[in-house]
Amino acid sequence: MRESEWVILFVLMVTTLHSPVEGKILTQCEAARELERAKISKSLISNWVCLMQSESGMNTALVTGPKTASSYSYGILQINSVKWCTRGRTGGICNKRCEDFLNDNIQESIACAKKIFDREGFKAWDGWTKKCKNKPLPNVSNCTRKKRMVTEIETAEIETDSIV
Repeated sequence: MRESEWVILFVLMVTTLHSPVEGKILTQCEAARELERAKISKSLISNWVCLMQSESGMNTALVTGPKTASSYSYGILQINSVKWCTRGRTGGICNKRCEDFLNDNIQESIACAKKIFDREGFKAWDGWTKKCKNKPLPNVSNCTRKKRMVTEIETAEIETDSIV
């Protein structure tokens, strides 16, 4: 490596290590609820959770790279800077700063990932292809059932109160 390449690498490492981004490791149920909130089809939520596990280990603040064409991947869904976002400024197909995908509110990440999925499907992510495709997927059915049961109990209580 030339000296200028070492300087750039050093600056990137220092910036990444000292960035004010604080990440969170989501549970499967937290991820499933966020996906449901983003209107992801219930039939695909297990695939999306598997994708998050395989790409980032459910870490909302993960940055990996450099990869092909000196790109980096960002956040829980590892959105790549080659064409989906731009480092340091708004851009890419998702029209976002890549750094916008590095926070605990993963709704922006999901919105961009939906665009990726609509264009390329899950095959856009190597992690999904290697660890999720034609493999057992996480069972997240119990993640939303609790919410439904609470709602049914609350509804029953309201109906009981109105009868009395």
